[in-house]
Amino acid sequence: MTTMTPETTTPSPFAHDPFYAMGVADAYDEYQAGESIDTLKVRASALLDADYPKTEHVQPAELYRLGYCTSIAGLIGGHIATVNAQAEVAQTWLARKEGRETSTLHTRNRTHRKAWTA
Repeated sequence: MTTMTPETTTPSPFAHDPFYAMGVADAYDEYQAGESIDTLKVRASALLDADYPKTEHVQPAELYRLGYCTSIAGLIGGHIATVNAQAEVAQTWLARKEGRETSTLHTRNRTHRKAWTA
């Protein structure tokens, strides 16, 4: 089963910056390597808590941090969408198994048979 995750309508102003792209790529690579969402959330939180010197210009480390955390937020959104879709499938299966598919909670899952006209 695949689920569509909504994409932000306004792209990041840093989307074409190489340091931003490195942060996004690192987060994605770690996720593909098998890291759990919880571990990635902890890493993103540690990056956000790091005390970088404040200057008037955007530093490469800040762009990397922004790309990494933005990517993690997108992965979390996709993970939540997947879990919700799986929960919906499980709920529908259980309702059908228990004979509740015609209840008011599951009316969208009912199928109406149409008579064949030959």
